[in-house]
Amino acid sequence: MAGFWQTLPSAMVALLVLTQCSAADSPPDSNQPRPRIQLMTSLPLVWGDNASMESILSGDAEPAPIYRYWLDRYDIAAVDSLENLAQDDPDIVILAQPRAMDPADLTILDAWVRMGGDVIILTDPDLLWPSELPLGDTRRPLASGLLSPLLGHWGLELVADADRSTEAVDLSFGSYSFTTRGVGKLMPMTASSAPNVRCKMGSGDFIARCSVGQGQASIVADADFLNSAYWPESILRSPQNSGAGRFIDSLVEEHIDSIVSKK
Repeated sequence: MAGFWQTLPSAMVALLVLTQCSAADSPPDSNQPRPRIQLMTSLPLVWGDNASMESILSGDAEPAPIYRYWLDRYDIAAVDSLENLAQDDPDIVILAQPRAMDPADLTILDAWVRMGGDVIILTDPDLLWPSELPLGDTRRPLASGLLSPLLGHWGLELVADADRSTEAVDLSFGSYSFTTRGVGKLMPMTASSAPNVRCKMGSGDFIARCSVGQGQASIVADADFLNSAYWPESILRSPQNSGAGRFIDSLVEEHIDSIVSKK
């Protein structure tokens, strides 16, 4: 979880990540290298819901199903800062409802993407992720996306649904279907404030695919669909069969194809 990465010593973080990786299902036998991904998130994906320092250190914290799947499929690392982004140079950065990012991190990310980097952004204007943690607890998921400075720089605005409905909705993208709540929209800004950025809106303005300089950004106006509470019981133990997991896989594959085509 994002707050814990800031308080645990780096050696302990490395040990815990290795423990998680070994606990995950064995990755598919393939000669292909796994995509290297850096993840920033406020969602309880890495350690699971309501994890405490004690449960993490004791090994009792259980990662969210989607994160267990990502550990199996990708070379993924959770980070709290992008200050070493250019040096680490992952294949893809995923921002999944991240906490308020330092302006320096936003500048670093923008520059990295414009130089050819790839980013997938899940930013929710009205996150409805249940939490037993009290209001004000830094471990609670961020209720509303705080990436307006970056999105605005790219000529986009994230807006909440006018009805502010809390009802579950079923979404479909090609062969991928999943349930979510509080879906937002991405709207082009009227002012021309996005040099060298071209965005193509799709699926009812739920997703934007943008060319940013030499790089690519996929921006999704929701993050609740990662919550396994909305998944059918039959796929909780096999998230590779979930529409949510396969939707993210499809975005990752799009970016990997783009990376390969540029080589």
